[in-house]
Amino acid sequence: MDFLELIVKEVVPETKEAKSYVLEQVNGNPITYEAGQFLTLLIEFNGHEVRRSYSMGSSPGTDDRLFITVKRKENGEISRHILEHWQPGTKVLAVPPSGRFTIETDPAEQRHLFFLAAGSGIVPVFSLIKSVLVSEPKTHITMLYQNHDETTIIYHRELQLLEEQYPQQFTRIDLLSHPLLHELPSRRLNNGLLEQLVGYHEPKPFRHHQNRPPTLFYTCGPPAFMRMVQFTLRVMGYEEDQIFKEHFTIPVLPPPALVIDPGPKKVLLKYQGKDYEFDVSYPTSILQAALNLQIELPYSCKAGRCATCTARCVSGEVKMTNNEVLTDKDTGKGLILTCVGYAATDVQLEFGGL
Repeated sequence: MDFLELIVKEVVPETKEAKSYVLEQVNGNPITYEAGQFLTLLIEFNGHEVRRSYSMGSSPGTDDRLFITVKRKENGEISRHILEHWQPGTKVLAVPPSGRFTIETDPAEQRHLFFLAAGSGIVPVFSLIKSVLVSEPKTHITMLYQNHDETTIIYHRELQLLEEQYPQQFTRIDLLSHPLLHELPSRRLNNGLLEQLVGYHEPKPFRHHQNRPPTLFYTCGPPAFMRMVQFTLRVMGYEEDQIFKEHFTIPVLPPPALVIDPGPKKVLLKYQGKDYEFDVSYPTSILQAALNLQIELPYSCKAGRCATCTARCVSGEVKMTNNEVLTDKDTGKGLILTCVGYAATDVQLEFGGL
């Protein structure tokens, strides 16, 4: 596949544990992306290629320069390597921007969007918020952002500026579990507080009316935070298709067994104008079978949570062991995740233009 050759143009400290990196293509060509998407970087580490995905905090409608933000993770060797060694002039290869944590905006739309983030989960959320504020002037945004204290708030000043610039559109609520200022309350988002805040801030015209656009929720943060958000919203009566999630942490779980004939299945695959044909047998995924044959398909998480490896199944049947990113609408269009996709029959797949 065609990788992007990127160069670090500027390093911007955000907090003690996080930095933003302004990236450009070495050849000077612009990078096409959507707000909320991420870059998968190919990083040389200890003599091996390691792939890591980092969301872009920039938004193509508001920022002239693309940037990612990296926060130090506990026992995170790659994030530590980036934070300690990347500087202006550092070069890195990347898979073109991907991800489905995006919003299709419409200037005529009038709706209410909640953004719920914790820690570095603010990065794609920040990108989306900027995009909606500019593209949907009639839409109201409420942001709930959980942090340890004031010094750990990523984009602190930028969020303040958005509040000042869009006072009628943007409501910002910072939740600090250990605030440094004694006059600030200690608050950690839990089921009860989330239900209280959503109930208070959701404008009455947007409450569960059939003739109104539904309130939508976008969340990104640690797994426990996101599980709590999803569970609480569902208990409150919001539908699954009103809740959109972006996963940073990929837990290693054994895939559930699928009832698939282990005999070889033929895969016809179209990618970047080339046709490939190969056999695959369960329990080898379609992506892994292609990689074993040195067919360089796009991928990142290999766990069914990032959508970098998405393809369209034109014919045949593909069964997936996990899907945390494709909606029912997506799967209805034939979209599948090749990293957790297994050919139940002979299949024909297409990449690109999804």
